[in-house]
Amino acid sequence: MFNELVEAELHPPRHPEGEFRPSYMIDQSHNVTDPIESMLSSAEAIAGSFAKALLVDREALHLAQEANDTMMAFQALRRAYNVDVAPILAKARVEAGGAIDVLATYRESRWRERKAQERRPVGLGAGIV
Repeated sequence: MFNELVEAELHPPRHPEGEFRPSYMIDQSHNVTDPIESMLSSAEAIAGSFAKALLVDREALHLAQEANDTMMAFQALRRAYNVDVAPILAKARVEAGGAIDVLATYRESRWRERKAQERRPVGLGAGIV
């Protein structure tokens, strides 16, 4: 999916509405996990997938696609998606003033516990939400 988003950004489809400007959103259901922790985890996974999509050798991929060579197209994608981008993302987060380990930092902050103390319970509620 992220490979296709990068491709569309690099080679915008021609359509009457103008330039390619997708809208992004995360749709999650939190039945057994902390919703904030789940969102942090999802955001990390999304950033990693996007970083890997940026590493795809587009020339090799396009040549394989034009030759209808599925295996070589797969190899071009696999080479990029097998790269461990965690160090790159950690460096970027630190340079932006963020944490290397987002989930550990969130837990150490005890934000959820502090907010739970500030808020009054409303109704009977269910689950962790």
